[in-house]
Amino acid sequence: MTRTLIHTLFGTVAICCAAWAAYGFVRLQNAQRVEQAVLATNAASRDDPAGDPVREVQLAHAIALSKAGAYDAAARLYNGLIPAGGPPDEVGRAALFDLGNLYLREGTGDTAQTVRSLAMIGEAKARYRLALRAAPDDWDARYNLERALWLAPETQSALAGPDVKEQHNVKLRDAQSQDLP
Repeated sequence: MTRTLIHTLFGTVAICCAAWAAYGFVRLQNAQRVEQAVLATNAASRDDPAGDPVREVQLAHAIALSKAGAYDAAARLYNGLIPAGGPPDEVGRAALFDLGNLYLREGTGDTAQTVRSLAMIGEAKARYRLALRAAPDDWDARYNLERALWLAPETQSALAGPDVKEQHNVKLRDAQSQDLP
């Protein structure tokens, strides 16, 4: 190997390391910005988190509300993070996925009220479909949609059940009426 080849390889590795360090620095700056926004929230903004300047803080607050069992407040926050028109950004996709999980958890947890649980599972399926439209390669949303479809199928044949008349009409091939007992 010649000296110039070694120096070229070393320079390439150094540039790659510098790019990786710059990427880490940008992510660190974003994390520090989010942390400052979280620390800046006071008791008043906890009651009305819509005034927070950072959407990641609202998402984190909605996740905390969901884990605490305040499903209505969490659903309002999630819906506020989902853009009304156009494709959702990264925070909007996370809000769609988490809102689908919230509705699916509510639908599977309340088995005494079948109509309400089917409605919640239907809402979860709608949110997972919106998340998959925005990011078709989201395997978590795809898996949860499949799980919701398994819990509440949408096909007419699965909902209606087999036809009773069809069950009782038994036809034998090449059989005559005198052949039957």
